[in-house]
Amino acid sequence: MRGAGNGLPVFEVPQRPSRNHRFSRAQKWELLSEYDKCLDRGAKAAFCRAVGVQPRTMRDWAADREQGRMAPPPDAGGPAVKEGSRWMNDRERHELNRLRKENEKLKAKLEKSEAAVDILGKASALLEALARSATATDPHLEEKEPGRPEWLEDNRDEKSSSG
Repeated sequence: MRGAGNGLPVFEVPQRPSRNHRFSRAQKWELLSEYDKCLDRGAKAAFCRAVGVQPRTMRDWAADREQGRMAPPPDAGGPAVKEGSRWMNDRERHELNRLRKENEKLKAKLEKSEAAVDILGKASALLEALARSATATDPHLEEKEPGRPEWLEDNRDEKSSSG
């Protein structure tokens, strides 16, 4: 076990026979889960030194995991995938990236629409308040009872009686 005295998380570091040895998929996932737990400044770099993996390699593994290029090990609840096979093929990965971009565009469009609705609601409330205040201060602007507008009134009676 490493990391007991220097503030690093305590876990079992996988042993490698040489620097050229490759970690298994399960070991990579375990290392990534511990890497994700490093929150303090410099903790991730210290973790990489303790494990003997370059920080760039760890970031590459994390990117592969996020983009679907690294399948979870079978014991982690992921699908059973043979070691060395790809979890997602190129077409599926391309489709995933396209959907992510589309999702971001739709989120931005939704934010704009919500902002527009909010602004329109505030403008409507402001205009209503202005109308109420204008009718309250000027008696000439009193609202008539709801009914037909003057221009729709039938004025034939007035024209025939005056002529």
